[in-house]
Amino acid sequence: MVDSTVSNTVLHHKAHDLLSLIEALNHSGSRLEDQFWEAKLTESVQELLVDPDSTLLEQLLDYLSSSEQFELYDVLVSLIEGLAESATLSHQGQRYDVLLITAPIAAWTRYQLPEGDLSHELHEKLLGAVKSYAGSDAKVAVLGQLLSFDQLPKSFALTHEFTAQLGRLALEAKPTTIELDHLEDGITLLADTKFIVCAIATPQGQAAFAWQQHKNPLLALQESQTRWQEQCEQLLSAMFAGCQAQFLPPDGYYFNTRASDKLMRPLAIKAAVSWLGLVTQSEPSEISAVVARCGESDTEEFRIGLTVENNPELLYGCVWPIFSKDEIDRSSSHFEDSALQIQTILTELGVESILFLAGLYNPDFCDDCSAPSFPTAQGELDHPYLPEELDFAPAPLH
Repeated sequence: MVDSTVSNTVLHHKAHDLLSLIEALNHSGSRLEDQFWEAKLTESVQELLVDPDSTLLEQLLDYLSSSEQFELYDVLVSLIEGLAESATLSHQGQRYDVLLITAPIAAWTRYQLPEGDLSHELHEKLLGAVKSYAGSDAKVAVLGQLLSFDQLPKSFALTHEFTAQLGRLALEAKPTTIELDHLEDGITLLADTKFIVCAIATPQGQAAFAWQQHKNPLLALQESQTRWQEQCEQLLSAMFAGCQAQFLPPDGYYFNTRASDKLMRPLAIKAAVSWLGLVTQSEPSEISAVVARCGESDTEEFRIGLTVENNPELLYGCVWPIFSKDEIDRSSSHFEDSALQIQTILTELGVESILFLAGLYNPDFCDDCSAPSFPTAQGELDHPYLPEELDFAPAPLH
């Protein structure tokens, strides 16, 4: 068990009260006592989630992380995420559990990713696919637009509000025209995740997913995931023409956000090398990569700077984020040798010159455009610039 040893006087009194409950749960010695404290915590978190302008939960998590109270952090973030991505609603005299789910599409291209708007026909077909994935008693709503990371709700409270909004549309079988439906995806990226966003509403206590209702749930899950992959390849192949795409099966909002985050790391490198080779008319063997660990006190991300032969200028770069302390802890069962993974991916792409810089670099950003700086062979972080004579705007195929 972990005690709170860092002063928490800087916290809002509501966050301070919540911290006391987390510490109490962490000192519980029985399942019965666990349930008591969990009920108190649930009530307190739900009170904060109903205020869409509140960021107290994020502030408390930041405090726990910065003060290295990771055990308490894990307890709280699991609870908050579970409550934020769910809701309980009443409809025609019956209580329903609502779960916000996504089906991520991790895609990369040397051209341009498609915009997210779904045609009426495609939306209806995706709605049918999600309904077949959901439990037999479930009501389903699918957002009429694929969302990118930047278009997702920015806080736990906004996620909870969005869950309830989409859940009501599922219960009322209304068109999915809510505010988030009209957000523009203003950033052109070569690799990104597009999310099919859905809400599943089931009578309280009933299964959210069809595979939960089978005698052999694991086998049913595998069959459902395979069928989903096949359906997406059939339905979305035209929309993602010119792209390499991986279709993740529907699952809880936060679970799939993390899954797609990890999946994007190698895709971002592939897209960067492929695109730079295209715009500079260079072979992968003519591209050089410089890799640096970046972070305030420990590795928070790897940054990869790219140059081409006969041009010493830094032209492009990409970021390999680290998502947990366990990833960089060699004693942890969840340790991942990110440096080796990066080297392997670059080598498989045909990049022959790969330099890893020693030490830890500050994660600098450009003061003017806020873009990250990337490492050079001189051991510095610099802003990448492409020569003006190059036509480096991603070409649209859609």
